[in-house]
Amino acid sequence: MTVVARWRRTGLWALAILLGIGALAAIAIATTPPGNAMDPEDMGPRGGAALVAVLEQNGVDVETFTSIDDVRDALAERDDDTTVVVANTSNLGTAAATTLRQESLGVDRVVVLSPSTGQLRALRADATALPIGAGVRVESQCDIGTVDEGDSMVEIDARYEPGSSASGAKECFPLTIPDADGGDGAGDHGAGLLDLPSTSGHPPITVIGTTVGFTNGAITQEHNAAIALRLLGGSPRLLWYQPDVTDLADSADDTEDGALLPPWFAPALALVAFSLIVLALVRGRRLGRLVREPLPVVVRAVETTESRGRLYRRAQDRPRAATVLRLATLDRLRSRLGLRRGDSVETVTRAISAATGRPVSEVLDLVAGPPPTDDAALVRLAQDLSDLEEKAHRP
Repeated sequence: MTVVARWRRTGLWALAILLGIGALAAIAIATTPPGNAMDPEDMGPRGGAALVAVLEQNGVDVETFTSIDDVRDALAERDDDTTVVVANTSNLGTAAATTLRQESLGVDRVVVLSPSTGQLRALRADATALPIGAGVRVESQCDIGTVDEGDSMVEIDARYEPGSSASGAKECFPLTIPDADGGDGAGDHGAGLLDLPSTSGHPPITVIGTTVGFTNGAITQEHNAAIALRLLGGSPRLLWYQPDVTDLADSADDTEDGALLPPWFAPALALVAFSLIVLALVRGRRLGRLVREPLPVVVRAVETTESRGRLYRRAQDRPRAATVLRLATLDRLRSRLGLRRGDSVETVTRAISAATGRPVSEVLDLVAGPPPTDDAALVRLAQDLSDLEEKAHRP
């Protein structure tokens, strides 16, 4: 077996190993379950145990559930003086959201953290979810009882815009973007918190564009804790709904947010692209060394200068031509007089004055004065600049 064949065989084995690793990574990415943020029993940075403990210390009876069936049974026993919070909507399917809406019509409030547009539609909340892409800090600019004027929250990563039929909806934590005139674009870009009054189809719903903001790691920042206590502690009984993967049914039918492709499509596409790149590197031929090739025509530098001058003359752009002449003269004089490239025109002017014996005002008028008004003045300026260079010498 030759050396080339041995290296080719080694490359094929390496390619096969890389493809296997890529396939395993794609499968792991596609099958990884959603995170457990706001888990009421998790005391880590992503859990919600701190908020649960503070609520219980304030006399709130917190009951935790991971199934929509258990939530329905709990609401069937007693739904008055009750608040329901969907602490993590990653596993909230449309069927579970519809059941929650139907069974919670008599509760005091339903609080939903970072729902999608499809989940809001299942709850019959006329609003649109628009992701921000990163957690930001926003001030409330509203006073609705659960949120005071001047309150601020961090880690808001989604914004919501109420629909035309959402009468009485209150927006807090507006996402503002300055307009072209430097004004404030408040209300045009959604809000981090949307408070929807009850209707015949749904109970009072408060939508908040954050999940991370109420976790153990961020609850003490800004006014996150106070807002969470007002929202979730307004009733003596709180049903903490942390959906499990079993409540994810029907969410695959949601195509809002442009999710028209299956979740495994992106990892599979990345794997195919990576495989093609590796195959090209293994099977592709190496490029040879660079070969110099003479140019078909030799262009003299003076011809380029003359051509540029003709263009300036044809365009009657005397100010531009004068500026080019003056800048070139200043650069050459800086080098001749031992000055730095970043020195100001005033510094260069004083140095030229000292080297030529001309007054500073005369030199300044020559290198930074008004542009010429005709061709004769432009020619005279060029001659004066050339004469200035000839007479300048290092002092």
